[in-house]
Amino acid sequence: MNMIVFRPSDRRQIAGQEDRMFHPDLRLLRSFAAVAGEASVTRAAERLHLTQPTVSGQIKELEQDLGFALFHRTTRSVTLTVDGERLLPIVMTILERTELLRAEVATMQVARASHFRLGGAMYSMDFADRIALMDAFDAAHPAIRFTIDNRLQSSQLPDLMGERLDAAFLLGIPVPVLDQADPRDGNAGQIINETQYPDSLERVVLCARQIGLLVPQDSPLAAFATIPQDALAGQEVAMLSGEHGHAFVDPIATFLRGCGATPVIPSEGNALAIERYAERHAMCAIGIGWFPVLPGLAYRPVEGMNFHMELSVVLGTGANAAARNFFAFARDWQAARSENGRKIAA
Repeated sequence: MNMIVFRPSDRRQIAGQEDRMFHPDLRLLRSFAAVAGEASVTRAAERLHLTQPTVSGQIKELEQDLGFALFHRTTRSVTLTVDGERLLPIVMTILERTELLRAEVATMQVARASHFRLGGAMYSMDFADRIALMDAFDAAHPAIRFTIDNRLQSSQLPDLMGERLDAAFLLGIPVPVLDQADPRDGNAGQIINETQYPDSLERVVLCARQIGLLVPQDSPLAAFATIPQDALAGQEVAMLSGEHGHAFVDPIATFLRGCGATPVIPSEGNALAIERYAERHAMCAIGIGWFPVLPGLAYRPVEGMNFHMELSVVLGTGANAAARNFFAFARDWQAARSENGRKIAA
């Protein structure tokens, strides 16, 4: 096997070549293209709105960086050298692409500052807090527009994490990332996590409502302002299904069992469906506090049942400038609303 051996002088030469590696400077390339196009340093300077000495100095700097001349200069003319003619088409392409890049970036910057993608599941469209915030933001920032994504939250979460959705109204609870279910764990079309989202995402909590029980109005339980735990013994309670996320539903089910109640999961286990199920079967149901209660039922808190469901504005990992403006507005708006509430209470 033949080995290549570098002498010390070879290494110094290679190192010298690396030190002279050319790094394009767009400022110098523009002057080169202008002088080549005008065949005159003076006219090139006028086109670039620079002084003639400035353009001459930039051409000299470029030639020093390259290590060879680009122009033949006489008192009457400026013409390209062979090397200059070889480089000119490449330089022109670079400058044209640079302008395309500049225009595209400007378009993206305007779009990111004036429009954002906002998640809001269909079932939250009548929530008073969501309506009030959106009305206030629209009045304060009429130039910023948004597109609403009405899919279920379980479909929006991957887009919030994957920079395809800027922000969202989420009804649920933040949980550690490790507690998040992987959508690949479920069957096709199965919802496995509707109310959990990573606690690493920035959020503004607009409202938190306590989880309680919906009880038949003619039930002895309806007579309590707050239902004592021992009154739940022997009761069947229509329970939210696992599609809401086990970090949310499992503690509630454990609490009910600890009170002697039996959680019952109907075939359709969302909050509205279990309310209808409870009314049909004259039994109790979990009440999340976010939807109108059916006429035959009454909402009651339960002693020691300290679980809540929050409505929050959650910022996506790749939120653009418009979305961040919305998020900052939501934070300030909520802070002002909370302060006003404290003053009224006082």
